Amino acid sequence: MISVQNPRLQSNGNSYSDKLFFRRQIEERFFIIIMKRPVQILKYLLLVTILILVSFNSDFPQNDSELEISKQFDSALNQFNSQDYDKAIESFNKIITDYDYNSKTTVSEFFKAKSLLQLKQLEEFKTAADGFLEKYPDSRYIEEIRLMLAKYYIEVANYYNAFRETLLIIEKTNSSSYANKARETGEGIAAKYLNDTQLQRLYSSFTSNKVKSFILLQIGKYFIRNGDSLGAKGTLSDLMNTYPESVEYDEAKKLYNYSYDTKPASTVIGVMLPLETDSFGEYTSKPAAEILEGIKFAVNEFNQQKSEKIGLLIRDTKQEPDEIKKIREEFTSHTSLIAILGPIFSNEVRIALKEFDDYDIPIISPTATDDDLTSLSRNFFQANPSFSNRGKVMSQYIFYVENKRTVSVLNSINGYSPLLAANFSEEFERLGGKVLRKESFRDSTTDFSAPLSNIYSDSLTTQGIYIPLSDNSVTPYIFSELIKFYTKIQMYGNQDWFTAKGFETAPEISNNLIFTSDYFVDFNSEDYFNFNDQFNSITGKDVNRNALYGYDAAKFLLTALRNSESGRENLRAKMISGMISSGIHNNISFDEKRVNRFLNIVRYKNGIFDLVDKFRLTQ
Repeated sequence: MISVQNPRLQSNGNSYSDKLFFRRQIEERFFIIIMKRPVQILKYLLLVTILILVSFNSDFPQNDSELEISKQFDSALNQFNSQDYDKAIESFNKIITDYDYNSKTTVSEFFKAKSLLQLKQLEEFKTAADGFLEKYPDSRYIEEIRLMLAKYYIEVANYYNAFRETLLIIEKTNSSSYANKARETGEGIAAKYLNDTQLQRLYSSFTSNKVKSFILLQIGKYFIRNGDSLGAKGTLSDLMNTYPESVEYDEAKKLYNYSYDTKPASTVIGVMLPLETDSFGEYTSKPAAEILEGIKFAVNEFNQQKSEKIGLLIRDTKQEPDEIKKIREEFTSHTSLIAILGPIFSNEVRIALKEFDDYDIPIISPTATDDDLTSLSRNFFQANPSFSNRGKVMSQYIFYVENKRTVSVLNSINGYSPLLAANFSEEFERLGGKVLRKESFRDSTTDFSAPLSNIYSDSLTTQGIYIPLSDNSVTPYIFSELIKFYTKIQMYGNQDWFTAKGFETAPEISNNLIFTSDYFVDFNSEDYFNFNDQFNSITGKDVNRNALYGYDAAKFLLTALRNSESGRENLRAKMISGMISSGIHNNISFDEKRVNRFLNIVRYKNGIFDLVDKFRLTQ
């Protein structure tokens, strides 16, 4: 048997040089054994394995700085556990800043962030947490950091982002315990602070099935809490059909059966829009999605003030007649459905009115403009004024407000311009005024000398020129010709002048321009700023034109509901009573003809569009 006599091998083996020398002796002895005593190979293989494991499991190599770092970390951790967070932050920060990256850097940054949150130093915490996520995306502390961020967002009343942090944990964690904790935390946030609009927005922003099924469950529970049995059943059904393998499936099934027994919302409004959702449930039709945001915001605003909630049953027409037929079958089966918002395109309105012809359900379109739509159904209401009404409004404004009795008309023979001109002229003469000249042009025209010369031949008696456009590319040529005439005659037009070009080339002429528009918002007003802040806090988006079309139409319908007896016929009677709903983009009021009678009167002056009036068409 070989005995080891070298005195260095009898030392405690703690130094790095000892270990290297020790390993070299083992290798030499092992070589001798292999060459001379093969029978002992197995024994020495075992001995070498043990010695190597002992060597590598020791503190090799460890220097004095690492020992000091560990000592400082233990001290900082004791300060944290003793709730002495100020000193803990100081100690953790020393480890982070005074040394190069080491085994305690990441955990020190974690506890520093945790200490800042305990002290409610919120901005400092947010900076530390965001930095941690950026530097250590794969850290084992990521879930804890996100849970802390959720607490931070609750502290600053940003509940949307608080809920979003829990969703990110559900999406990315491999830990079932953290996933369950995130679901529990997220459900509490959703139940206490969020509405269906915010939840739907988050649903559209994630692609993970784990997250989508969880959000759908929260939307279903929101509808149940608000008495919207139809909305709850529809959402829970979508969850079960789309995500049958999800952890939410069993609970969704129980809630679905329960929702049949709950008292449904006393009033439900159907919404049918060409949303055209994709495979991820995201809306691909931006205008329709924006109109829907406005509708949902109006209903949410209404429900905040009422104990009896209004439910929404939202369906996608997909711009397909067969889909509208399916929607009709569903909508007409619900006795609590009181009215329908949508469709938004005139061609879809025609299909819907045909399908709903045998059912007394008021239908209000926020945007359709065709003139004959109200003649197709006694239940159809047109919130966006028809072209014939637009021409008549301009006539009445000139006659009654501007007190003018003689005008001329210059219109395109293309698009809707002839219809506007014809209704303007007919109404102006019905009122007792006189149309002196009627001139026309093509949208491709670049020379306006002849028609304008004819009009200006009556300059001593003509008090105004009505110029409805269908293509605003002609306006520079109109201005170019007008500046040749010394006499300045007041100009009137339609809302295509909003986006006309050439104003700067003829300031004196363009300052004489007044036109009608179905849309006007004073973006500098305090009312607009306040409304936009509220809208943004709920939807995460700024208000735009489409959202206001949806909001104002829904607001009118909700105002009529609030001020009428129950039942569809009573609602219809209130809607045609002449009641006025003050909208943001335009007011809304109907009579028996069921076409909105309001239009904005806008003036262009010195480079600015100003609202002159929200003018109401008289009989």
